[in-house]
Amino acid sequence: FSGAALGIKLAAPEKTVIATVGDGSYLFSVPTAGHFVSQAYHLPILVVVFNNQCWGAVRRATRSVHPQGWAVKTNRFPLSELSPAPAYEMICQANGGYGERVEDPAEILPALRRALRVVREEGRQALLNVICKHP
Repeated sequence: FSGAALGIKLAAPEKTVIATVGDGSYLFSVPTAGHFVSQAYHLPILVVVFNNQCWGAVRRATRSVHPQGWAVKTNRFPLSELSPAPAYEMICQANGGYGERVEDPAEILPALRRALRVVREEGRQALLNVICKHP
């Protein structure tokens, strides 16, 4: 999730860097390593995880390869549900960062402001775990 974002921050330390990622991509990208590097090398970035508790890549691939298959017919896609979802914000917190779970859409803007303050003023990484619904 964060290799490119951390590289951008290294190249342009004065810039505010925001990485946006789905929960499946975040989960399977070994996020602890990225957060470790952010903390160890003082590279404050903001990560926004769009958490629909679903690994959409697996669903799309299954539909594409097996359009008449069991999963499509039953609308059950084993190994594509990421539920119960981990508390992704705590992964960032465990590496010295600020993490917040956002469930109410009305709280997204205030949460972004809080996270950006941490990144810009405190020089720490931040993560927003934005809960989204999927069909």
